[in-house]
Amino acid sequence: MTQNVSIYSNAKKIELHYCFNDESHTMDAVIRNKCEHEFLEIVKHVSTLFNVELELESEAYTEGGLREWWSLTIKKNPTLAAIIIGVLINVLSNYITTDQELNDLQKQELRLSIEKLKQDLEENKEEIPTIHIENATFIINNDIKVQKHKSNFYKNLEDYRKVIKIETTALTEKNKPINEPVPVERADFGKFVLTSDELPSDFDNEAIIEIVSPVLTNTSYKWKGIYKGEPIDFSMKDKDFKESVISEKETFKNGTYIECVLEISRKVSDFGEVKNSSYSVLTVIKKDDGISQVITKQGKKYLDEQDAKKRQLSLNFNETE
Repeated sequence: MTQNVSIYSNAKKIELHYCFNDESHTMDAVIRNKCEHEFLEIVKHVSTLFNVELELESEAYTEGGLREWWSLTIKKNPTLAAIIIGVLINVLSNYITTDQELNDLQKQELRLSIEKLKQDLEENKEEIPTIHIENATFIINNDIKVQKHKSNFYKNLEDYRKVIKIETTALTEKNKPINEPVPVERADFGKFVLTSDELPSDFDNEAIIEIVSPVLTNTSYKWKGIYKGEPIDFSMKDKDFKESVISEKETFKNGTYIECVLEISRKVSDFGEVKNSSYSVLTVIKKDDGISQVITKQGKKYLDEQDAKKRQLSLNFNETE
């Protein structure tokens, strides 16, 4: 599902409408409070991404299922509220796009777009900057904090059978609807829920790890080291280097470090914080004990492969000129 809501300059409020499977106007208080918390976290983080100071006020609930009205005010740039309302409606009604679905070029464009968005907002404090709302939605919908809080929001509703649909609508200051309600049906709630807390791994291809405690036996125990000034436990998955250590061909002393390819596994918490969950050394490129530096056989092979890739990329680039 891809909903695209236009920017209406007179949008001041957003309506969140819980539609029920009966004629009642009551909702489980715990579920409602949990959903409200996740919605507010999304709004708060969106304001951070837009680099604006935002005030959000809740109005009395109205009937028709249960309707919540939220009034947005931007202190330094009031006209920006319309953009944020449009983006919020889009984000709440667009499926989650996983990191795996984004290629490297898209990720780079995403990072550049975020910086450009902040720059545009900084340079246009007194007026609505030229922002493509679909691009802004794409940027924010792929932010992991937004994704996690949106996932929590819909997971709460997925477990609460009374809610059959969610609708979001932009309102004027006098609560007049500006657009048709944007619906999300119960059947689609699961498409907004993250299936795992695991994120794609990061890779440091030139990681420097000072060895604190190597594992000298053929076990699955983790090594201890210092990486970027922080102590870490890591798995040694370079079989050749591990065998050299077990056979005592490699020795260690105070200050010994390795240069290696390091895989960093990541998870996202319930609060949308990305945390490193484990570390694995895939290839030891070089070992340095302060006196001598030795490039490993597998390290030399890895460096040769990287050089070949660079030469190929350079060749392909020259051919397109």
